[in-house]
Amino acid sequence: MAAAQKKAVDLMAKGEKCLTKFSFFGGGSQKYEDAAECFQDAGKMYVLAKSFDEAGKAYLRAAEMFEKTKSDFDTGSVLTRAGEAFQKAQDTRQCSEAYRRAADVFAGAGKGNMAANASKKLAELIEQDDDEDRLPEAVEAYQQACDFYDAENQPRRADGCREKVATISARLGAYDDAITQFDALGRSALQSNLGKFNAKKWFTYSVLCCLAREDLVKAQKLLGEYASLDYTLVGTREHDLLEALCAACESQDEEAVATAAAEYDRVKRLDPWTTKLLLAVKDTCAAA
Repeated sequence: MAAAQKKAVDLMAKGEKCLTKFSFFGGGSQKYEDAAECFQDAGKMYVLAKSFDEAGKAYLRAAEMFEKTKSDFDTGSVLTRAGEAFQKAQDTRQCSEAYRRAADVFAGAGKGNMAANASKKLAELIEQDDDEDRLPEAVEAYQQACDFYDAENQPRRADGCREKVATISARLGAYDDAITQFDALGRSALQSNLGKFNAKKWFTYSVLCCLAREDLVKAQKLLGEYASLDYTLVGTREHDLLEALCAACESQDEEAVATAAAEYDRVKRLDPWTTKLLLAVKDTCAAA
């Protein structure tokens, strides 16, 4: 590790020295290319030495050089590496900024898949930070990644990000956004033989979000629509639960909501996220 650290320091010094070179024959960009290579190699050495903060800074320096040479691919790549290094150094602020810049660079260069990956890494970082106030930023980054994946015709990756947008939006009480995303997930699932069995899950969440935002009319309308789209939905425990919840909300019966949820839980264990959503539905009756 000590040897790698020393090598990294030497490479950084070599890179800075490259920038002082002068040539009567032009070729001004060459010094930036040489310096970028040194800074990039220094970043690798710092990673080997587990000096992750210094590695991130070296990669940022390399990004500065690549920007001067108009190399978008290399700029985005080293910014992504900077983000990964800062993440290991637990420097959330610099990590977020590096991923955000990488996504912007790749997007500007038309590298949709790489822009999506960088946006997704940013979103995951913010979500893992577990700061409730920053969750809207995570939603925005996941949505951006979803849009990029859609543009690159990668539906599975897009749906993975869309699920995150939906679940976090519901957690934040942004039910309209959650409904839109769960609805899209359900319809997308029906388009493939492998995914169609997940459709009822997404449709169930969509209707639950309608009830949580106290829109019984829309919940009933969507439930009927989903039953016609997915012939396997009617007669399932999910469909029975939704019908019971709609009836309970219509009569403003808080106890009936609890009973319907308990009966479902006896057969299919409710996960914490769904339980929280059901409590939100129950609260609408209590507030009525």
